[in-house]
Amino acid sequence: MADPADVAAGVPDATTEPPGGLDAALGLVGLKLDELEGNSVGRIEGVLKDAGDDSPTWLVVKVGHFGKRAAVPFEYTAAGVGHVWTPFGKGTIRAACELDPVLGLSAADERALAMHYGVPEGSGRLDAVSGLGDEEPGSVPA
Repeated sequence: MADPADVAAGVPDATTEPPGGLDAALGLVGLKLDELEGNSVGRIEGVLKDAGDDSPTWLVVKVGHFGKRAAVPFEYTAAGVGHVWTPFGKGTIRAACELDPVLGLSAADERALAMHYGVPEGSGRLDAVSGLGDEEPGSVPA
């Protein structure tokens, strides 16, 4: 169960189920990603899926005018009509390492991103890639 202080502060709850399967995630491509406060972060350009089980793991978001692409944890998003929301602010997403959407993410990349977003140890993608070597593929383009 989420800590009420975390919920009030907008910290994601890693105990909730992800918002849908791969088809649902692919249906988000082209939509705007917004902060919970409504500020626009960018546009969703793609989806990464687990290299082993094809479950959606990250949304690829184009942030800013110069086309930087960043990954946002799929499990911490909520879809609505024409928009997707995330508890992470634009600054946090911009500060994430740049992503090459064609290559996907290695297990080491995923661990770094999960820690950047504050995913708790033993949950979410940190748990999923814990047994993989640094250079093994964690998430691949869907």
